Amino acid sequence: MAYDTIKIKSPNMDRDFIRAVEQKCILRSGVDLNSGEMLYELHTGQLLGSWDARISVIPKYEDWFADRNGTPRLQPCEPYILVEASVHKVLLGHNVYGGPTVFLKAARDLVALVEKLLEIDLPVADIWTVHRVDVAHVYALSKPACKQFFDTMQLVNFPRRQRKAGKYNMAVHFPGKTTTVKFYHKGEEFRVHEISRLRIFFRSLFKHLHGDDPRNMERVESKIGALQRLADKRLRVEVGINSDKLQYDFGKHPEVKDLTDEYLETLHDKEIERILREGKQGMDTVRTTDAVCNRLQNEYGRLTGNRLYGFWQSLCTSGDDKTKDRYTKPTYYRNRKMLEDVGVSWIGSDIVIVANDSLIHDFIPMRMDRRFCFAPARNRPEYNVSRELMPLAA
Repeated sequence: MAYDTIKIKSPNMDRDFIRAVEQKCILRSGVDLNSGEMLYELHTGQLLGSWDARISVIPKYEDWFADRNGTPRLQPCEPYILVEASVHKVLLGHNVYGGPTVFLKAARDLVALVEKLLEIDLPVADIWTVHRVDVAHVYALSKPACKQFFDTMQLVNFPRRQRKAGKYNMAVHFPGKTTTVKFYHKGEEFRVHEISRLRIFFRSLFKHLHGDDPRNMERVESKIGALQRLADKRLRVEVGINSDKLQYDFGKHPEVKDLTDEYLETLHDKEIERILREGKQGMDTVRTTDAVCNRLQNEYGRLTGNRLYGFWQSLCTSGDDKTKDRYTKPTYYRNRKMLEDVGVSWIGSDIVIVANDSLIHDFIPMRMDRRFCFAPARNRPEYNVSRELMPLAA
């Protein structure tokens, strides 16, 4: 597990202090004077996306308050600042591997970095309020295996989010008001959004370390190539926890010190379970023809088991939407729940992909899977970069 993008709000501050922050946000950036290359930038606007490595620092003079009718309205208030950034990219320069696993420390490190870059003293991070957290899990899968996984995901339906769901060749995206769930092949995302930025950083880094050595470009490409090869073998699963979810669970926006890693990890697991219908973690899930047939007959008897087996075959071959059209709504949801209750899955079954030839016939993107990445990347020089210098890439 690692934390990626987080959004936190400071306590109220003095107006003169906020004005000083505004001026520094506009002017403060890191530039290599020799090459003119931008090393980092403190940005006063919104982040472009989850791949954006900049730090968003926004002074605010208004906030949302409920009026007498309970309707949220934007009203003037004491000034504060919103800080949003991918703590993984800010602290390491990339999010291919590694990343912070303790939320409290990640928030403290981000506030400390903003303090250092702006040369100001900010309130202690523990009492800032949390408005967004992205929790990410990474799995070791080859690119062909990832492609097979996304082929099966084309059949998956998230009923309350289907209208806004995005399904692509190597990614699926389920946005929602309370949470957002994303599955994507890290190699494709790294190739599009990361390489050019890191190439600029590594050129500056090696020039600083080795001067005008003609081998610097070779070193740059070696670093980029190593990260790309590692990214090509990674499936990334992210759950973005939005402001509304945090408010609902805590009754208000929780402070940094109140948001535990256990809560965030549990919420990530629940959201993935809802999409995949895999049941509770640790359950012996079956998905091949013979195993499913035997499980259903043993649990529900021959008559009901055979009826559910036909329902399971429809899910495997036609997907959620078409199967729902073939059954009444109560029957569809009753049958699906009966499959879930006994650990039967229709994702990656051998009806769609022959189990003996499939790269993912037993893959579940949850922590119990043997491909879950929880250890550091191998200690190879291609992956090692100074943690003190990597924030300059942000």
